[in-house]
Amino acid sequence: MRTLLLLLFFCSQLSALEWQQVKNKQGIEVYQQALPNGLLKLKATTLTEGCLASFESLLFDTQHADKWLSNVQSVTVLESPSPDEHIVHTRFNAPWPIKNRDMVTYSRIFRTSNSQTQIGIQAAPNVYPIQDNYIRIEHVEASWVINQRSQNSISIEYQAFADPAGKIPHWLGNSVAKSNVFNTFKKMRERLKLYSCVKTA
Repeated sequence: MRTLLLLLFFCSQLSALEWQQVKNKQGIEVYQQALPNGLLKLKATTLTEGCLASFESLLFDTQHADKWLSNVQSVTVLESPSPDEHIVHTRFNAPWPIKNRDMVTYSRIFRTSNSQTQIGIQAAPNVYPIQDNYIRIEHVEASWVINQRSQNSISIEYQAFADPAGKIPHWLGNSVAKSNVFNTFKKMRERLKLYSCVKTA
C-alpha cells in the first residue's frame, strides 16, 4: 500500500502546476507554488558534481546529516523494513521564537534506471512517541529525483510540502522553508564531494 501511494505521488508530480521562481543563485533554482491553505509547496533544482552512488551515500550518512540539512539537529533511522525503505525520526532546530519541531517519515527509494533514482517521502507521525519539547510535524510529502547527466555530474530535483503545525504565521513558516531549502542545497553541493562514486559491497 505504501509503495502504491508513493508511486501515485510520483505520478502526480507529472501533472505540471505553475511554479514561480523565487531564487536563482549559485547554480541553485528555487520555485514555489501557493497552496489554498496559505502554505507553500517548494521545488529546488541544481546540476552538480557527483553521481547516484555518492548521493545515496550522503543520504545514508545520517550521523552527519546536520552538516548539510539546514536547521536539522539529528536524523535517526528507526526501522528499515527493507534495504530501500526507511522510517526516520528527524529533529529540527527552529529559529527563535519558533519552538523546535520533529517529524517521523517513511521513505522509499526507486532505482528507476541505471541513470535515475527517485525517492518518495511521506509522514508517519504515529509510529514513534511524541517527544517532550518538540512539536510534531504531521503533514509532510516530499520527493527527490536524481539523474546522472554525465560521468561526474548529476541533476537533483527536490519537491516538498510540510505543514509546520503549531501557531506559526504562514508568512514566517514560508520564509523559513524557502531559506532552509536553498541553504540545504548549497551545503549539499559541497558535501557531495566527500562521497565516493564507487559503491561498496
